[in-house]
Amino acid sequence: MLESVSQSWLALHCQSVAGIRRGVVVLGGGAGSRPGIVARWPADGSADDLLDVANSAHTERRAVVRARSTRGGTAARSEIAVPFGTSSNRWGAVAVEVLHAKEWDSEPSCKSIVDHLTSGAAWLERLAGDVHSGERLSKTLRVLGVALEANRVADAGTAVATELATLLRCERVCVGLKAGRRIRVRSLSHSASFDSRSPLIADVQAAMEEAADQDSTLSFPPPADSPPRTLLAHEALTRQHSSMWVGTVPLVSEGTISGAITFEYGMSDAMEASATTLCEDVALLVGPVLELKRVAGMSLPVRVWHSIKTGLRKFFSAGSVGRKLALVAAMAAVGFLSVATGQYRVGADATIEGRLQRAVVVGFEAYIAEARARAGDLVQEGELLARLDDRDLVLERRQWVGRKSQLSREYREALAAHDRSQVNVLGAQLEQANAQLELVDANLGRTRIEAPFEGVVVEGDLSQSLGSPVSRGDVLFEIAPLDGYRVILEVDERDIADVRVGQHGKITLSALPNTELPMTVDRVIPVSVASSGRNVFRVEAQLDDPIDGLRPGMAGVGKVEIDQRRWLWIWTHDLMNWLRIWTWSWWP
Repeated sequence: MLESVSQSWLALHCQSVAGIRRGVVVLGGGAGSRPGIVARWPADGSADDLLDVANSAHTERRAVVRARSTRGGTAARSEIAVPFGTSSNRWGAVAVEVLHAKEWDSEPSCKSIVDHLTSGAAWLERLAGDVHSGERLSKTLRVLGVALEANRVADAGTAVATELATLLRCERVCVGLKAGRRIRVRSLSHSASFDSRSPLIADVQAAMEEAADQDSTLSFPPPADSPPRTLLAHEALTRQHSSMWVGTVPLVSEGTISGAITFEYGMSDAMEASATTLCEDVALLVGPVLELKRVAGMSLPVRVWHSIKTGLRKFFSAGSVGRKLALVAAMAAVGFLSVATGQYRVGADATIEGRLQRAVVVGFEAYIAEARARAGDLVQEGELLARLDDRDLVLERRQWVGRKSQLSREYREALAAHDRSQVNVLGAQLEQANAQLELVDANLGRTRIEAPFEGVVVEGDLSQSLGSPVSRGDVLFEIAPLDGYRVILEVDERDIADVRVGQHGKITLSALPNTELPMTVDRVIPVSVASSGRNVFRVEAQLDDPIDGLRPGMAGVGKVEIDQRRWLWIWTHDLMNWLRIWTWSWWP
């Protein structure tokens, strides 16, 4: 992109200024590269001799004009070069050759050309900087991509080292990760394996640790404007292994140094600044990726220990005032709860039931003729709840009344005839008729289903069953009085050992969430039942002070007061008991 844009820019400027015979755009610097022509005008012309004036403009950091006389002195030519910067590590220059009509006219024309090229080179300088920034970003993302593709940390490190060595044209790139307090080389460019005990690896590790100790990017030879640094390990690595330039960039993950990247050049014209800048960008992105892959490859115990160490390091690091205050507050709370005591209460689901609950049943087979009450209705003593069909009973009564009249007449005739045996037989039949008549009358009275006392209908709704048959013993209604209630608690089997008869407590009903009703445990039934997937014991309690508005079937939560115990035990005893049982069940 830069070459094509530079070519168009150079052609435009050369064609717009009279006297320019040829021109070039030169870029210099870079790892292993020499100053080269990236654009020339005319495109097929030779302009290599303009490199010298371009180098002079870069060295002197100003516009350079060199006058050249042609043969015969009838005309003059000048070589003009204007420098521009592209980035911190590269330089550029525009050089042109100008042909003058006369020698005395060269000075003013050269000045105007210099001004023209200087203003145009500013735009080219900015474009070149943007292009190189985009190239660096592209390279950085390319290295990150190869790191993410690998599954293991060793493979990821080798891929990163090889990719960096290719992009920077390095002789060698090493990737090291922290192991304990030391940094160990984990990957080497273009090498699947290496001897970790070799002198080269030892010297590289020393250079990595030197950069990590100083928490900064180091290079040897150092740049001219760099602050004083300790470079003993880097100097030794350069001297002992014939490297012309060595640089190390620390890897950072979660604010701490997790490793380092060391790259070596064997060429004298190494582009140190370019390599350092790219490696610093790569380290920012690749460092956390390699650390995550390293942690993911650990065994479970080692990973747990690593998490604990990381958490402790973060906690005790500078700037974690909030964490320290939270720990102090937590320790103070635990200390307080360990000595402070409170009321220990056993909670359980609770239900209100009537103390006395009467069932209204059917005394004979019949059909439902009328229904006046259903569950939830308040009824008075003797109030009609339902009525059974009595037509069959009325007919049966008429039948027995007629039978009784007939037997009475025959009985009187037998007495008049002094037929003793017949009198005895008819007397027995007459008694049977009277008994059947009394039974029919009793059943006629039972067709009216009445409330045995004042209370509330707890169960029963015959309004949707008119005309349905009922059998003897069927329960039609259940009625509970309004002046006597009891509380049924379903206490979990883990807490039943602490519940005793006579203990006090309170119940809060869902219908009355702002009211606490005092109660006293009256009975503990020593038989467990399954309820909602757990074993519970039924505990009965009496309300100490019943209030108006209570109804059988109301549900809520009841708590039985046991005794005073430590708050820490109250909140953790369920968990501790579960751990004890679990441990005992698995203990050999």
